[in-house]
Amino acid sequence: MLKIAIVAAIIILLVPMASSSFAQEYKTFPGVGKDAGDGATTFDVQYSSVKNIVSASVSVKDKSVDFVLVGKADTNSTLLLKLPTGLISGFIGVFEDGQIITNYTTTDEGSDTLVSIPITPLTENISIVGTTVVPEFGPVAAIVLAIAIVSIVAVTRLGPIRL
Repeated sequence: MLKIAIVAAIIILLVPMASSSFAQEYKTFPGVGKDAGDGATTFDVQYSSVKNIVSASVSVKDKSVDFVLVGKADTNSTLLLKLPTGLISGFIGVFEDGQIITNYTTTDEGSDTLVSIPITPLTENISIVGTTVVPEFGPVAAIVLAIAIVSIVAVTRLGPIRL
């Protein structure tokens, strides 16, 4: 009976350690997209890597999101990015330090896309190109446009404005 209690105690102590080693720890890089569109539409990008993301920029012209990585790594590793679909969608390609790579994977997770990119210890820049990036105009611009159209229709229906 004592042996069973000891084995049960060991299992109880080891199970949380085993499950936490399999859990993916994500860091968050906030405010991605503030340099594009209206500047008010930003996203928080979650990532997991031995290296840290120190800056992120969005190029509306190139339809890409660029990440700068720093940190020390002794071996090849993997960069996992959870990219919101509002930030970028329709993946076309991934560039590592300016060179296109094809051995990345994408997984749709509803409102996010999980991108797994193999990186080397020397990797400093990751660029992800899509079909769409942060909208150029935010919801405020759409509301202003709708009000302007309704106003024009109302004025033309009611007759000309007399001064």
